[in-house]
Amino acid sequence: MLNISNTFFKKMNLYSIWFLVTFGILLQISASSVQGLNQYNDNFYFIRRHIASLVIGIIIFNLIKSITYEFILKFSNILIVGITISLILVLAYGVVAGGSRRWIDLGPVYFQPSEFAKPIIILWVAHRLSELKNEHSQRYYLQRAILLPLICCFLIYLEPDYGTTLTILGIFFIQIVFSDIKFRYPATIFSISLFPLYLFANASDYRRERIETFLTGKCQEGVDLLGDCFQLNQSWIAISSGGLTGLGPGTSRARWGMLPNAYTDFIVSITGEEYGFIGILILTIIFLLLIISFYGMALTTDDNFKKLILAGLATWVGIQTILNLGGAVGLLPITGIVLPFISYGGTAMVSIFIGLSLAHNETSKNE
Repeated sequence: MLNISNTFFKKMNLYSIWFLVTFGILLQISASSVQGLNQYNDNFYFIRRHIASLVIGIIIFNLIKSITYEFILKFSNILIVGITISLILVLAYGVVAGGSRRWIDLGPVYFQPSEFAKPIIILWVAHRLSELKNEHSQRYYLQRAILLPLICCFLIYLEPDYGTTLTILGIFFIQIVFSDIKFRYPATIFSISLFPLYLFANASDYRRERIETFLTGKCQEGVDLLGDCFQLNQSWIAISSGGLTGLGPGTSRARWGMLPNAYTDFIVSITGEEYGFIGILILTIIFLLLIISFYGMALTTDDNFKKLILAGLATWVGIQTILNLGGAVGLLPITGIVLPFISYGGTAMVSIFIGLSLAHNETSKNE
């Protein structure tokens, strides 16, 4: 029987992240240059901010990784309450951009609380579900674990940000599956959540139009190419123009205003244009290896708390990768979800490195 150690998966994890971060920088130098020139008369405006976010993320990663879980968990209540209050403040005072109110502007600091909610909720749920004892029913621990995350998800939904809502719901659902909670509980949660999620998806005209566009397949028929199908059609043009091996690094034509959000939501389209089908295939394989490594680390650890942290992080990267790649090629509705480690987004980059610091922490929860 194949016996692969936790150390093997950890090395696979770190090498995959190193590749994605490096490739992401190369892509951003090309994909964001035109937007930087148009908005700020500076080709390197966005890439400098991208690298700055990466450096901040790496520093935070090394700091938190060296702190014991026991010390971090002393602040778990403060963190979950704090992020809940931040999400309320977003709805009251947040900055509106692209039709959604998702950002808090504090002058020099401009951040998206829903991104920071991901590692905090992963930490909270893992902490609560790893405390299972016989003196209380499993339902008691489950309710304690998911009440505040559900409130956070509802607040994020109101921004509105349905994609992030689905991501966080998926994260702590898989954490429940990986926990010692009896399987009937996650099975029940899954069955009763389908209809509400369907209603929430159709509650907005904007989301309903995107879903209908996807389900009717009108983009494949060449209908409404300047309307609902504009972004997807431009993404297809960019990817198809790259062919098998691509046009070459820095040669994208789609970044010149033809493909909106080329350096964020549709960065994979630039990958296809500049590096071809082979580039997208390699990128997909590396993401697959990264997700496998997270789940592998979870399955080969004896620490139940850390197992739930790793399962949550694997699901986080997995859901966002599927939604982003699927949306860019038309296999899923477009959600606006960024591609981890690759897309531009300072809060998202720092947030994912906070999650990584929890995953690679070598201490025990009870130390």
